[in-house]
Amino acid sequence: MIFLDYAIYLAISMFKLFLFSVYTETEFSVGFFILNIATVLVLSSWTLLLKAKTRRWVLLSLLFLHSTLVVSDIWYYRYFEDLLSVMLIADVPQMSSVGGGFLTLVTWKDLIFFADLPLFSAAFLYFRNKTGTLPKNKRLQFAGAGFAAGLIVFIAPLAWSYVQKEGWLVDNPISNMREYYQLGFWGYHGADLINGAASLAGSSSLSSDQLDLLPDAIREIEAAPIPEDLPNIIVVQLESFQSSVIGQKINGKELTPNLNQLKEETIYFPNFYHQTHEGRTSDAEFLTLSSLHPVKSGSVYTQYAGNDFNGLPAHLQRYGYETAAMHAFERTFWNRDKFYENIGFDRFYSRKDFSEEGKIGMALNDKDFLSESIAFASEQDSPFFAFMVALTSHTPYEFPQELEKLDLNDYDDDLVKGYYHTVHYVDEAVGEMISELKQKGLWDDSLVIFYGDHDSGLTQKGTEMAEDANAENVVDLFELDQGVPLFIKAPGSSGGEINESVGGQIDIAPTILDMIGIDPPYLLGSSLMDEEENVTAFRDGSFRYNEFYYKPDLTAPIGSGTCYSVQTEEQVAFGNCEDEVEEAAEQLRTSDLIIQENALEKIKEK
Repeated sequence: MIFLDYAIYLAISMFKLFLFSVYTETEFSVGFFILNIATVLVLSSWTLLLKAKTRRWVLLSLLFLHSTLVVSDIWYYRYFEDLLSVMLIADVPQMSSVGGGFLTLVTWKDLIFFADLPLFSAAFLYFRNKTGTLPKNKRLQFAGAGFAAGLIVFIAPLAWSYVQKEGWLVDNPISNMREYYQLGFWGYHGADLINGAASLAGSSSLSSDQLDLLPDAIREIEAAPIPEDLPNIIVVQLESFQSSVIGQKINGKELTPNLNQLKEETIYFPNFYHQTHEGRTSDAEFLTLSSLHPVKSGSVYTQYAGNDFNGLPAHLQRYGYETAAMHAFERTFWNRDKFYENIGFDRFYSRKDFSEEGKIGMALNDKDFLSESIAFASEQDSPFFAFMVALTSHTPYEFPQELEKLDLNDYDDDLVKGYYHTVHYVDEAVGEMISELKQKGLWDDSLVIFYGDHDSGLTQKGTEMAEDANAENVVDLFELDQGVPLFIKAPGSSGGEINESVGGQIDIAPTILDMIGIDPPYLLGSSLMDEEENVTAFRDGSFRYNEFYYKPDLTAPIGSGTCYSVQTEEQVAFGNCEDEVEEAAEQLRTSDLIIQENALEKIKEK
C-alpha cells in the first residue's frame, strides 16, 4: 500500500495512451505498451522520492498535463494524421484566422481523458490515512530501481536499431509517426523537444555524411538562352479542391459543370495528387513554386521563409518574366509577405489591394478575387507569371444561404453540405474567369493552369463524402484523400486530352518550364509531359508509381509496407513496389536537407 498511489498513476497513464490509440485508430501492441510504460517510469519515478502527501498532488498534476497533451495530439491527429511538434510554435499565430475549422475536431467524448482527475482525487482522500511513508533511503532505492528499469527497457531497442543502422534513427527521419511507434508517446515528444530546441538554436542535427552529399546532388544553375515568344503564365490554386468532385452529380445536377467542360479545352490529369502535409495550403504553394517537399512538422513558410529555394518565380525572372502573386487575405498570414518576396515575386497583391465588399468565408469571394486578379495581371508587362491563390472553399465551408444552388437535403453533415456549396460556387468563378480571359485576349496564347491544393478533410472512411465516392478499400480512400484536379491549357491549343501520367504538385514547376522551353534549375520533380514513370512520394513515405500504390507500415522500419494495384484495388506482391521504397524516402530526405540546411545558398557560396 506504500506506493499504491503511484501504481494507480501508472495504470491511468497507460490507459490514457491505450485510449489515444483507440481514438486515433493507431497501433497499440504489447511491445508498444512495454515501451511506453518504460518511458513513464523514466519520467515519473522521481516522484517516489517525495513524501506520500506531496507525491499525490504532484501525480495529480502530472495526470492533468498528460491529459492535456494527449487530447491536443488527438485533435491534431484528426486533421493531419500526425502528432504535435515543437516546430509548430511558429504556426501558432496563424491558427486564430482558421480557428473555426479546428473547432470541428473537438468532441465531447474527449473530456473522458480528464475524468480520472476527480476519481484520483477521491482515491487520495480515501487512502490519505491508510498509507505510511518509507525512510528516505528506501524511497531512493525504489525511485532508482524504477528509473533504471525504465531506462534499460527504453534504450535496449534503440541500441539495437542503431547497430542495425535503421533509417528512422541514423538518417534524418521522414515521418513523425514512425518515430512515435519506435520511441513511444513520451519518447517521441522528448526527442522532438530536443530536436526542436537544437533547430531553433541553429544547431544542425544532420550528419557530416549527409552534408557531403549536397555538392553531388545539386548541380550549378546556369540560365540557358532565352526562347522567343515566351507565353504569359497564369496559375490558379483552388482551395480544398478534390478530384472526386470533377464529374460528380448531386440529384442530377453537375457539381462542377465548368471544370467538366474545361476538359474539352485543356490537358486533364486524372492521376494527379496533392503532396501537402501539415502546412496544407502553404505546402501546396511551396511544392508548386519550389518543387520541394514540405517539412515533416509545421510549414516551410513559417520556419524557413528566408532560405534560398531558387524557385519557379525567380527562375522565370531570369528570362524576363514579371512575377506577381495574388491572395486576398492578410499579407503576413503564414509569412507569405516574406516568402513571396524571397522566392522571386516582384509584386504581392493581398487583402488591402482587393475590394472590401463581397466576403465569403475568410476572404473576398473567388468570383471577384479572380476577376480582380486578372486586372492586376494585365498591368504586368508580358511575359508575366501570375500566381493566384483562391480561398472561398476554405474550411469550415461557410456559405451564404441566399447563394445556395444545390439540393443537398439528402445530406446530414453540415460541413459536407457547405463544402459542396462552396465547390459549386468556385466552379462558377472559374467559368467566369475563363470567359474574362478570352474576352481580354489572355486565354489563347497563355499557359493557364488550375489545380487543387489539398483534400477537404472530410474524406475518412464512413463519411458521407466517402459514401458518395464509394470509397471503402485502401486504394479508394487513397484516391479520394490525395487526388486533386490538374488542368493545363497549353499556349495556342484549343482541343482537350487526357494525360494518364502519374504526378503531384512537386511536378508542376518542371512541367511549366518544359512546356515553355526553359531549362530548369535544380528541381526534385519531373515534367508530366516527359512520358517517363516517376515516383510520386508523400510525406509519410507512401507513394504512387506506375500502376501501384505503396502504403508503409509506420510501426516498422523503412521497407515494411503493403503494395496495391490501383487497377484491381487488391494487394499485390511487394516486389512491385520494393525498388521505389528507398527512392521515395531519399526524395524526402534530400528535400529536408535542402530546406533545413539552406543547401542551395551554401552551395552558391562555395
